[in-house]
Amino acid sequence: MIGVSILVFVAIRLVPGDPITVMLGAADIHDADLVERFRSEYGLDQPLPAQYWAWASHILGGDFGRSVSTRELVGEVVGRRLSATLVLGGAASVLALTVGIVWGVVAAYLRGMAGAALRSAPLVLMALPSFSIGIALAFVFAVWLRILPSSGMESPVDGGTLPDLLRHTILPAVTLAVYPAAFTARITHASIDELRGEDFVRTAYAAGIPDRRVMLRHVLPNALLPVVTNGGVMIGYMLTAAVFVETVFAWPGVGTMMVESVLARDYPLVQAGAFVVAGTFVGLSWLIDTLYVFIDPRIDSRGGSGQ
Repeated sequence: MIGVSILVFVAIRLVPGDPITVMLGAADIHDADLVERFRSEYGLDQPLPAQYWAWASHILGGDFGRSVSTRELVGEVVGRRLSATLVLGGAASVLALTVGIVWGVVAAYLRGMAGAALRSAPLVLMALPSFSIGIALAFVFAVWLRILPSSGMESPVDGGTLPDLLRHTILPAVTLAVYPAAFTARITHASIDELRGEDFVRTAYAAGIPDRRVMLRHVLPNALLPVVTNGGVMIGYMLTAAVFVETVFAWPGVGTMMVESVLARDYPLVQAGAFVVAGTFVGLSWLIDTLYVFIDPRIDSRGGSGQ
């Protein structure tokens, strides 16, 4: 988290442009006293180490400061936008896991050309960039068929009816779920193929247990362990791809906020947004690591192998 804060603090200041220039505009930028007053207010007249220390000290106290471009409290803006991103990410995660697991199971047991197509399709979908998928879906369902909106969601957590939220969520959620679903399907069917040759599976078949029960009670629970193991990769993809997906569909989340704040050279908003996103990634990754203890009894609470 410290490394992320330093990296973002330095990177945003390497971008050409001055936030005071963006905020004041062409009319007031030549007023030296006004420019100096705003620089002093935001601490931009201090050396970079002093600016970082002042910002980090306020962060530790829960104060993210005010936006340079809108003058709103950064904490309120980030909280509102993060909740929108979590709604989209949660919907995409449920869709990706459900489709990916079912897809992987069917691909592992289906033979012939249909099975080969299901096993090859994830490679194609994983190679497609998320923004291309989003643009294609928006063209088909919003422009051509006109059955789903491609934009217009103002806030998925503050107001609006449930049907309206669902209509606006479908296209961005599907777009964000394509890669994780394909990735999950590939891992699932590869794990099932490997497990079917294990001794405990052959023993279950030899005992006369029906194929469906062997699949559901013995093979599938063990095949899902690699899916959980790669949960951190999926979280990282979701948070990264959200920037492109939210921009394509004008979704009011952290992704669009980061794009807008970078264009406006809004240092406090960019720094706070990146810091909170990094914290979300670290927290969810830690939660997945903790779940290993309950999912796989071979791993004890200290991270080693159980007896």
